[in-house]
Amino acid sequence: MRPIQNAGGHVGLTARNYPIAASAAISAGQVVKLSAGKVISAVAAETGAVLGIAAENHPGAADVLNPRANGTEILVYDNPELIFECPVPVIEAAAANSSATAVAAKSGEVAATTADDAFNGGVLVLKSKASGSTNTDPVGKRMDITDYAKTNLVFTKASGGVANAGDRYEVYPPVGFTAGALDSSGFARLLVSATGATSVKVVGHDYDRHMIRCKAAKHALASST
Repeated sequence: MRPIQNAGGHVGLTARNYPIAASAAISAGQVVKLSAGKVISAVAAETGAVLGIAAENHPGAADVLNPRANGTEILVYDNPELIFECPVPVIEAAAANSSATAVAAKSGEVAATTADDAFNGGVLVLKSKASGSTNTDPVGKRMDITDYAKTNLVFTKASGGVANAGDRYEVYPPVGFTAGALDSSGFARLLVSATGATSVKVVGHDYDRHMIRCKAAKHALASST
């Protein structure tokens, strides 16, 4: 994850020190939370409140070039209104497609447990075509997602070219989407194969940079948490 601005538009990001176990390994960019008053990595499919984004590396082992490497504090971008971003997930179309649908292959970065209709209102973008694909849509075309069925991972899209097996699509979830998940190391990579989380929600898309913008849905410092 990469912090980019606060929800009010302010880009002057600040980080504060928090306690951490000397042996804890955290990398800059990881989504972190508090446990017994100390910073630890958020987990895949995190449902608890998050603290923010680690602002520095803390490998948990002595490093002569980094005296904080196994120290007892770590800097965290902790603003509850912080907006951060992660790469857009990608699916690969399976063989059973029509002009109105694109079906994610099992190798796609979409969780099989994501609920029906969760992606309604989102956007598919054709990223690349398989060798020999007869798909008439141009690479980069954006298509509204009008329906999603988790059985066979079927995305219903606006009519157009027929997706061929191996064609790859970026999936931009709708704003407000909270069924994403973190990867196993705690970096926010939405829609990995894990149970959906509710700690992070989608707040915007950056089609030019192929990024999804997110903020905490549950935050350790928020008054509503």
